[in-house]
Amino acid sequence: MRYDVAVIGGGPSGAVAARILAEAGLDTVLLERNLNNVKPCGGAIPLGLIEEFGLPSELVEKKLSHMRARSPKGRVIGMHMPNGYVGMVRRERFDSYLRNEAKKAGCTVLEGLMRSIERKSDGFVITTLNDKLPQIEARYIIGADGANSKTADELGFPPNELKVIAMQQRFRYSPAIEKFSDIVEIWFDGEVSPDFYGWIFPKADHLAIGTGTEDKKHNIKTLQKRFVEKIGITETPYLDEAAKIPMKPRRSFTGERTILVGDAAGLVTPANGEGIFFAMRSGKLGAQAMIGHIRNGAPLDLYEKGFRKLYAPIFFGLEVLQSVYYRNDRLRESFVAICADDDVKRITFDSYLYKKMVPAPWSVQMKIFSKNIYHLLKGS
Repeated sequence: MRYDVAVIGGGPSGAVAARILAEAGLDTVLLERNLNNVKPCGGAIPLGLIEEFGLPSELVEKKLSHMRARSPKGRVIGMHMPNGYVGMVRRERFDSYLRNEAKKAGCTVLEGLMRSIERKSDGFVITTLNDKLPQIEARYIIGADGANSKTADELGFPPNELKVIAMQQRFRYSPAIEKFSDIVEIWFDGEVSPDFYGWIFPKADHLAIGTGTEDKKHNIKTLQKRFVEKIGITETPYLDEAAKIPMKPRRSFTGERTILVGDAAGLVTPANGEGIFFAMRSGKLGAQAMIGHIRNGAPLDLYEKGFRKLYAPIFFGLEVLQSVYYRNDRLRESFVAICADDDVKRITFDSYLYKKMVPAPWSVQMKIFSKNIYHLLKGS
């Protein structure tokens, strides 16, 4: 069968794009390699995302307004969000819900691993490894198949330049770990992660504990084992998960009749590794641009230009933060110390909730700038 658009990858970015395309009346197919796949992910989403996409309350297992940042020396800074919360979701339920929404909108959802893409004069022929699934023909393609996107490779997009490998383990609640059930904890500790961070995220019936490091630079299993030991957990995890995360947008994620969204486009923020928000936003913006292109001939690259205009300052700011403060434990210690400032907390949380750079009074900017200089000198 021939479709207007084939979306390859059924995570948040692909599912959102497929739903919007189908709602617009375009014949859309969503191809997911494994409909029962469990994506390794902390599963933290901001309030702004929940509101924008009208996510049902039952998907959000925890609404957490308290978090802690822990330094290499064990200094703990408590933080509170008075005007919002971090929502915790379980990816197997979350992704399935989004795909079902696409299906209800009229999208065809198929299971199969893409093997190759052949470009034709008027579109593409997609071949899968599923013998029962015939070739799929489509006029346009959206690549949403993750950090190691085969779609991007097949279509000749520039590579994802920097990747972090993340490992996460799930632990059932027990009396020993019940104390973590209502708070997010972030560890900035070189023994846990020399160039990223470790996290403790509570869900409804389990605790998700994980860490990350630049791909091929350190042994992720050793780091994860050390993290669990430092927390003091002796229980055995019931699930181990690992995945690669892109930490820098591709040089380009728009091509002829094609776009990339989510992790496939490299749209995960440095420093905090947040991907769900930008996956769903890119899926939405990409689908809207493709609708405009198909119906009105609007340039398809309006998607990429629009995304960069909205979020390039956030990506740049977090890239600078990571490159400056994640280099060694002295600097990580300084970073946690800065987080104790009330204005830093307010600006951080206000920016996180709706992913906007929040302006601050000149006096506050100067105070924060001075503290940064002081702590950078101290850390160096």
